[in-house]
Amino acid sequence: MFDHGEGTGGSAPAPVPEPLPRLSIKVPSPKKFTGDGEDLKPEAFDRWYNLVQLYLRLYNVSQNAAGAGNYWILYTEGRAQEAAFQAADLFGENHMRDLLVIYLRERFQSSKDKDDTYQKFHSIRQSWNGQVQKIYIIATDLLMHRSRLPEDTIDDYAFIQQFFASMHLRLWQDVKT
Repeated sequence: MFDHGEGTGGSAPAPVPEPLPRLSIKVPSPKKFTGDGEDLKPEAFDRWYNLVQLYLRLYNVSQNAAGAGNYWILYTEGRAQEAAFQAADLFGENHMRDLLVIYLRERFQSSKDKDDTYQKFHSIRQSWNGQVQKIYIIATDLLMHRSRLPEDTIDDYAFIQQFFASMHLRLWQDVKT
């Protein structure tokens, strides 16, 4: 009696999946990650990550689809949001969540080991893995790592010298002339 697209050459429309039931409670949005103040504590990034992941999972937001990183940007503000937009610029608009989270974790998850942060500060380079990064990303990374160290560890002069040392050779030559 019903034609299911078999035998007559016609095609029946695909069945429409039933929508997921709506949550009966309103789940509060996770706090936005700022990358400043209390968010610089070692456990703050992981706490934010877990809350946003749980929140998006409750609302059935795909975590691994192209562009999923954009949902995570909505739960950032201030310095963290600037870094998230840098990641979007670096990885493209359809960046995955994992790329964004790794990028933010490298910049904002506080290290308990100050020697590690000091080494990272001195290893920042504009030319990385054969690609030249934009200089504003390098400047932001240097400022972020400097802010993680105890006050007066790196004075302004040393910071400027490291900024110049981080520059790509051609840019450095243009600056000198």
